[in-house]
Amino acid sequence: MLTTDPQAQASHALQLFHSGNFQPALEAAAPLLAQPHVAAEMHHLTGACLHSIGRGVEAVPYLRKAISLDGANPSFLNTLGVVLRKLKRTEEAIRSYERVMALQPDFSDVYYNCGNALQELKRTDEAISRFRSCLELNPGHNSAHHNLANALRDLKEINEALKHYALSDQCDHNNPDMHCNWGLAWQLDERWDKAIDCFEVAINQKANHAASHINLGGALAVQERFDEACAALRRGVELDDSCKDAKFNLGLTLLTIGQFEEGWKFYDTRLSLPEKVRSPIAKPIWNGDLNIDGPLLVWAEQGYGDNIQFVRYIPILQELGLQVTLSTRKPLLELFRQCLQPNCPPLVDHIPAQLQQFEHHVPMLSLPRIFRTSLATVPMMPGYLKVPSAIPKKLSFDRKPFALNIGLVWASGVDNKDMYADKSLPLELLFPVFDSWREERLVVLHSLQVGIDSAQLEPYRNCRGVLDWSDKLETFYDTACVINQLDLIISVDTAVAHVAGAMDKPTWLILQHNADFRWLRGRSDTPWYPNMSLIRQQKLGDWPSAVNQLQERLQQLLG
Repeated sequence: MLTTDPQAQASHALQLFHSGNFQPALEAAAPLLAQPHVAAEMHHLTGACLHSIGRGVEAVPYLRKAISLDGANPSFLNTLGVVLRKLKRTEEAIRSYERVMALQPDFSDVYYNCGNALQELKRTDEAISRFRSCLELNPGHNSAHHNLANALRDLKEINEALKHYALSDQCDHNNPDMHCNWGLAWQLDERWDKAIDCFEVAINQKANHAASHINLGGALAVQERFDEACAALRRGVELDDSCKDAKFNLGLTLLTIGQFEEGWKFYDTRLSLPEKVRSPIAKPIWNGDLNIDGPLLVWAEQGYGDNIQFVRYIPILQELGLQVTLSTRKPLLELFRQCLQPNCPPLVDHIPAQLQQFEHHVPMLSLPRIFRTSLATVPMMPGYLKVPSAIPKKLSFDRKPFALNIGLVWASGVDNKDMYADKSLPLELLFPVFDSWREERLVVLHSLQVGIDSAQLEPYRNCRGVLDWSDKLETFYDTACVINQLDLIISVDTAVAHVAGAMDKPTWLILQHNADFRWLRGRSDTPWYPNMSLIRQQKLGDWPSAVNQLQERLQQLLG
C-alpha cells in the first residue's frame, strides 16, 4: 500500500485482519504503533493478530497497552478477556469482562463471553445469569441459547435446557455441536428416540462429528440395537482414537452381545480411565509372558462380585507354573483363603503402598483378554470356590423337616450409586411371593441382605419361616458358610449371587433390564455359572414382571 496516511494504513491493516490475513495485518500494523491517532487501535489489532496465530502470551502486553491508551474502549477489554480465557487465566478474564459491562451495559457478547468463563470455573449459576443477560439484549444469540442450555443440563434442569436447545435450533439449525448436546439432554431425560434423532442430525450436518457417533452408539446400546451401536462406536473411535470412553463403551457393547475376544481388548481401555480403575503400581502390566522372574501379582479391581467371578483364573495361572500372589479387598480375604482350595495362593490386602515391591502385575479383569476367553472357552469350573470345611456354630442352624431353605438378597450395594437403584428390588414386592409356602412350612427364608437395606426386613422379622443373618455376616466367608447350608439362593445382581454361583449352589438371579455385560442378553442361563438361572425384567424398572416369573418357577418347584 503506497499511501502515507496513518488512518488509511490502519484501515488497510484492519481489512487484512477481517479477511483472515493475520500475519500481513500484523506486519501492516507494526509501523503504526507509534502513530498517536491510531496507536491504541493498532496495539489492539496487534494483540488480536497474535492471539489468532496462537501467540496469546505475546498478545497480552499489546492489549494492555491499547487499554492504557484508550481505557474507555469496551472492545479492547473484551478482546483481552477472550485472550486471557484462552490462556486459562480465567479469573483475570472475568474481571476484564466485568469492566466491559460497567462501561457498556448493552454489550451483549461480553455477557456471553463472561458466562463461558464462569462455566469453565464450574460457577454454573453465575454463568446462567450472564447467558440470560446476553439473551435479554439479543434474543437471537444462538450460541447463548446453546451454552445456557448446556449449563442448565449440567444442573439437571432438563426441561428448561431442552427449551433453549430448541431456541438455539430456531436461530441456527446448522450446528452439529448443538444437536449433539441436545441429544445428551434427551438422554438424561431417558428419551432415547429423541436423543438418537439429534445425534443423527448432527452426523448428517457433519459426517465426521466424532462425539455424535460415540453418543449415538451409547443411545443405540440402551435400546439394545447392539449391531448399530457397535457400528456407531467404531466410527467414533476411527474419528477420535483418543476417546477412551468410546473404546471402553465399545468394549462393553461387544461383551454384552457375546463378542468376547474383541470386547476384552477394548474393555482394557478402563485402565486409562482413572474414574474406572486405578493401577496400584506404575510399572507395565503383565502381557501373558510365562517366562518371568519372581511372583505375578494379580490385583483386585472394581466390585466384590467382579473379584469373585474372575478369581477362577487364578488356578489356571498356577497350572501354567506361575508363582501367583493375589491382592484383594479385605472382606474377601477369608473367603478366598478358606475356599480357593486346594492351592490358595498367597493373599494380601489391596493396599497400593504395600504392593510396590512387585515387578510383574496384572488387574484381575484383564485375565480374560490375556487368555483370549470367548463364549465357548469361558472357564466354567463348577465349584471353583470349595465349600467351607467347617461351619462356625454362630452360623449354623437346625433344618426344618421337608422345608426348602432359601437365601434371599434384594438390594445391591449402595456404594455403586449409578446402579444401586436399578439393581435393587423392594422387599415389599418380593416377600409376599413366599407367604403361602412359609405358612405351610414348606419354605424357610434366610435373609442374607446386609447394609442399610436389611432394615426392609423389619415388618417380617417375626414372621414364621424367616431367619435374619444380617448381624452375623461380617465377611463373605461368613456368607459362604450360610449359603453352604441352603438349598437355593434367590438374589438380585450383587456379590452374594457370585459367591453362590462360584460354590455351584443353585441360584436364581433376578436381573434389571439393563443388566451389565456379564449376563449377556436374552438368555436364562450364563456361561459363567452352570447352576445359575437368570430371571429378567421385561423393561427397565419393571420388577413386577420379574417377580411374576419368580412365582411361576417357585410354583413349578413347590406346587
